[in-house]
Amino acid sequence: MTTADGTSIGPRLKPILAQRQSDVDKAKAKRSAGALTGMIGEAPMTRGFLGALYEKFDTSGRPGVIADIRGASPLSKSTRSRLDVMELAEDFRDAGATCISASPDRRYFRGSVADLATAKAANLPILDNDLVVDIYQVYEARYAGADAILLIMSILGNQITEFVARAESVALDAYVEVRNEAELEMALAAGATLIAVNNRDLETLEVDMTVCERLLPRIPADRAFAIASGGIASLDDIDRMTRLGAKAVRVATVLLEAKDPYLALHALLGTTPPDD
Repeated sequence: MTTADGTSIGPRLKPILAQRQSDVDKAKAKRSAGALTGMIGEAPMTRGFLGALYEKFDTSGRPGVIADIRGASPLSKSTRSRLDVMELAEDFRDAGATCISASPDRRYFRGSVADLATAKAANLPILDNDLVVDIYQVYEARYAGADAILLIMSILGNQITEFVARAESVALDAYVEVRNEAELEMALAAGATLIAVNNRDLETLEVDMTVCERLLPRIPADRAFAIASGGIASLDDIDRMTRLGAKAVRVATVLLEAKDPYLALHALLGTTPPDD
C-alpha cells in the first residue's frame, strides 16, 4: 500500500531500513556530511555508469550486464561463503559485464565501503548497491568510489526528486528502481534518466516477470534509459527483456548462487570462456 509520502514499505523491510538509518547516524557522528562533501572535491571523477551502458547498447545492439558482487542479501536466502571482491570484479569484467554492483553494507550484504574502491580494480563503472534512506549515503557512496547509486522508489517516495538531484550534484548517476506504474510516473517526474524495473517483490521476495512486461514499454526512450532486473537467470530472459525495451539488465541471484560466477555469467550471456 502506497502512503501519502509515496512510500510503500512493508513489515519485512521496515526494521531493515530502521537499522540502516541507525548505521548512517553512527557514521554521521564520526564524520559530518559537511566534512564528507568537502572531501568529495578531492576525489577522482566518476567513470560514467550510464554512459558505459549507453555505449554498450549503441555499439552492439545488446543490453549491457550489471553484475552484482555480494556475499549475501536481505532480499535473498542465498549466501556466499567466500567473497573476494577484486577477483569477482575481474572475473565479471572478463566474462563480459559492462558494469559492476557492490555494496557498502556489511550487516545485510556482507560488503563494506572499501568494496566500492576494491571493485574498481576491474576498471568498470560501479553501482553502489545499498538500501538508501539518507542523503548522507549519497555523499558516502561518491567518496567511496561509486559511479552510480541505487535509489528505490518504494523506500524514498516523494523524496526521490531531492535524492536524484543530490546524486547528480556530485556526479553520481541515479539508478532509480520502480515496481509499478505510479512509481514509474514519479521517477519520470523527478527527472530520472536511468530507470530500472525490478521483477522481485522486496517484501515477499517472489519474482513476477510480468512486472517488466507491463512497465518497460512505458519508459519513454527519449527520457530515460531502461533497465530490467529481478529473476534474470538465462540468455532467454535477457532476450525477452530486450524485446520489451530493456537496454541493460542487472543480474544478482544467479551469480550469488553459482559455484563459479565467472562461468555462470558466460552461460548467461551465451558465450564460451576462452581457453587458458
